[in-house]
This record gives sequence, structure tokens and C-alpha cells, in this order.
Amino acid sequence: MQRLLALLVLVIGLALAQAPAYPENTVGVGFGIGRGLVVQGSTGLPFSPLGIDTGLDMEVVVPTSFNALEVWALFKANLLPALTVADLSLSAGLGLDMSFNTVGSIFGVHLGPVASLEIPGGAISGYVGLGIEGGFNLAYGLAGRLYLDPVALEVGLSDRYPFKIALLYLW
Repeated sequence: MQRLLALLVLVIGLALAQAPAYPENTVGVGFGIGRGLVVQGSTGLPFSPLGIDTGLDMEVVVPTSFNALEVWALFKANLLPALTVADLSLSAGLGLDMSFNTVGSIFGVHLGPVASLEIPGGAISGYVGLGIEGGFNLAYGLAGRLYLDPVALEVGLSDRYPFKIALLYLW
């Protein structure tokens, strides 16, 4: 019963995430329902203080009306890269996200945990952060990726869009 409860807590925690906790090199394009075109990419950062993997994920959202722009960046540190849950790999870390929306010139910053659970052929990732964006705010995201090397199909949701689908190229 305790293992089932621990797995349930983990899944609920992952439901508040988005980008993988571990660094990946990707570039892609997608569409966010209610938001518009999403151009995204990620990379591992060249510096690793104390041997910790660090990475950067970025998204640029261009609304279908082309009257605004939103830029989002997530700096992350993979603090616990080698956990296992029921023979599945789990990574957990800390993320700092920053965003800027040209409509109203709103700047936001959030800090919180990032986690990824690798499943056969894919990954489920999550993020939740507390911060400020036009006032006190909660940022969250949940995404699932299906890896078909060298591409991945990503489906996600977050506080920035209710649903997003994207095609990513990985190297």
C-alpha cells in the first residue's frame, strides 16, 4: 500500500511539469491551442558546476493574429539524475523560468522543481514554480514525449497554453 501511495504522489507531482529535467538538444515547431505557433528548442549548457547537468529550454509563441510575442526560458539543474521508480528512470531537479509577453509588457519569473519519468519509448515531464508575473503567480506544465529517433512528438499543457502539440528534432 505504501508503494502504491508513493507512486500516486509521484504521478501527481509529475502532473505539474513540462520540460525534461535532464538536458536535451532539440529544435522544433508546434501549435498551442488558443495561443498560436510555438517555436522551441533546448540545449545542455556548457558549464556544469559541481558536476551537475544544466540545461536551457526556450519557447517563442507567436499568436495567430501576429500582434504579439511571448518568450519563455527555463534554466534547469538536474540534481537527482539517477533515481528509479518501478524499474523506470526518474530525474529530478530545480528550474528557474523567465517569460516576457509583449502584450502589456509583462515579465515573469518562477522557481520550482522539475521532474522526468522515462517510460519505454518516451518520457513524462513536469514542472511547477512559484513566482511573480503581473503579481504572485503559479507556473506549471506537463508534457509527454514519444521518441522516434531522431524526432520526438510532444504533447503538453501549461499555464501558458491549455494544449500544445509539437514535432522536435533531437541530436
